[in-house]
Amino acid sequence: MKRFILILFLLAVSTVVLSIPLYSYKMSGVVVFRSLGIKIKPFFEYDEVEVKDYFPFEPELITVREGRKKLILIHGIAPKEVDEKLGFYKKSMIDSFKEVMPDDVGIYFFLYPSLSVDLQYSSKKLIELTDSFKEIYVYAHSMGGILLRFALQDKEFSRKVKKVIFAGTSHVGSPLAQLIFLKTSILNFFTTPKVELIKRALLLANFFNGYILAPNYKYLIFGKKFPPIPDYVKRVNFVGRLEVSVETIDDILKSNPIYFTGLYFLKYIVDNIYPENSIFLENDGMVPVFSATQDSDINFIFYGANHADLAMRRDIIEKAAEFFGFIGEGV
Repeated sequence: MKRFILILFLLAVSTVVLSIPLYSYKMSGVVVFRSLGIKIKPFFEYDEVEVKDYFPFEPELITVREGRKKLILIHGIAPKEVDEKLGFYKKSMIDSFKEVMPDDVGIYFFLYPSLSVDLQYSSKKLIELTDSFKEIYVYAHSMGGILLRFALQDKEFSRKVKKVIFAGTSHVGSPLAQLIFLKTSILNFFTTPKVELIKRALLLANFFNGYILAPNYKYLIFGKKFPPIPDYVKRVNFVGRLEVSVETIDDILKSNPIYFTGLYFLKYIVDNIYPENSIFLENDGMVPVFSATQDSDINFIFYGANHADLAMRRDIIEKAAEFFGFIGEGV
């Protein structure tokens, strides 16, 4: 019996302790493409492959500041996580909320390994780490919303959730995940204009940290079904719609230029390979509007906003504070 318990313990620990190979494909010393745990047949020029062991970190709840009201922030998939677990995207999310939210709102950042560790495991850690809180508000960005859906299956946890904002959550997936997981042997075999476009855009998006080929993009494949959200959980969707026009240029200028560039390359793929009437054409550079507006009766659409904006743009976070009832009259 003791041996059986020990085996179970080791299996649980190995979920995040075991290393996973990180492949960096280089050209003249410059990294042009990276993949985690997935060795590819490159569809691009390179002259060196560097392989390192990446060790996923254990989930933790970071106290940004204490407060009477408890706001939990859950980040999405983070391509730069292989370099530092709390990178620019996550730090920007923390800083933006800290700046906008009233001082009496406690802010707690749920940090989890988003690229390779099962979301079911991380969702259980979220439940454990918030066990002492009597009621919470949650802002879940991107894949963080999918993680939250798993956590909401725990009745005790879901009953303490006062309000939720799903920001850019792909409730039914994204077609970009299919393209990311497209077998590189296919990209190498075909040379049609659309395939060449996909290759160039994927390479540029990876180079600009729009994505990294990693196991957890499986959660974003279009058509995926996730656990239902309990009816009693009050929630709203925050949705970005990236479009460049005279009307949206002021909002686009609020975006981080690096993230905007990487996400715009991904949007460029969708715009050029799907027909004009496709539901995928309206998107934030990562998630279609169709997917991000599912499973809620209330949707706020931010025109000119890209996927990263939903985690760090001040005017969007101010709207979140209103919905939660932290400022104004709430929704």
